[in-house]
Amino acid sequence: MKKTIICAMLLIIATATFSQQTKSSPTLTKQDYLQKSKNRKKVARIMLGGGATLILTGIIIPKGEVINGGIGVPQYQTEYKNDGIKGAFYLCGTLSMLGSIPFFISSHHNKKMAAALSFKNEIVPQIQKNSFVYTPVPSLILKISL
Repeated sequence: MKKTIICAMLLIIATATFSQQTKSSPTLTKQDYLQKSKNRKKVARIMLGGGATLILTGIIIPKGEVINGGIGVPQYQTEYKNDGIKGAFYLCGTLSMLGSIPFFISSHHNKKMAAALSFKNEIVPQIQKNSFVYTPVPSLILKISL
């Protein structure tokens, strides 16, 4: 009795462990790819515009009072009160603009995927009652240009 229960449990564990996945991942449609492309392009434009705004703000901020400088100090070593703030605006703006590049690339990739996907009813031969019958089957077509 114990051996039967142990064998049944091992069989259940083995089938659960080594079985294939029954739920397939949902396939993305043409509309899904177009929506992803629009969303990513919107994010990229916001990051690009925000970065440009931050850099422009850094340019507009006045230098402020001289902290280190004066007679005997070269012009390029003179420090002003707002140098740190201006540098932070420049850095954040530049990083934001550079960060928008992958979003533009991803948007373009999703747009190409949407253009390559299409639905079509393919005529497929099937066997019914010992004869071939041609029936339409909805299918997803992916065009890959080489």
